[in-house]
Amino acid sequence: MSRYLALGCVGIGLMVSPLLGSFATGAVPANPKIGVINIDEVFATSPAGKRASESFEKTRKDKQTSLDKQQDDLRKQAADLEKQAAVLKPEVLKQKRDELQKKLIDLQQTAGKLERELNEAREKILGDLMKQADPKIAEIAKAEGVTLILERRGVVWADPGVDLTKQLTAKLP
Repeated sequence: MSRYLALGCVGIGLMVSPLLGSFATGAVPANPKIGVINIDEVFATSPAGKRASESFEKTRKDKQTSLDKQQDDLRKQAADLEKQAAVLKPEVLKQKRDELQKKLIDLQQTAGKLERELNEAREKILGDLMKQADPKIAEIAKAEGVTLILERRGVVWADPGVDLTKQLTAKLP
């Protein structure tokens, strides 16, 4: 039974393959032209990318300053507690150490939350830059007669003549 099923599949495949072949050859140009763009370089060197980077860096520094202040406060509290350890009753010392430990855990959670917020902010900035870049990339592709543009990170090697990074950088505001 399985032999008849296999022969039937081969027969259907032979009947359908000429139809699929005509679809495939009609969609691909005879001599496709490919380009590459280094998006990281565009974002680092274009005016829009520089503005976004400065904005992100300011946000990062503000959050880092806040976190550093909380860490310094916690260190001071720990140092004060160690100085008082000799004169405090054991149960009071344990209670204060437990409170300090709780504050440390809260600080670690805050640091994780700030890191997630920064990652989200960075992704949003990159997404906004890509929205600005997409129409410019299409414009460059049409002007250069390019069929396909790849991101440079995904390419092992490309002739420098197919690199469209400078054109995109020049077109971004």
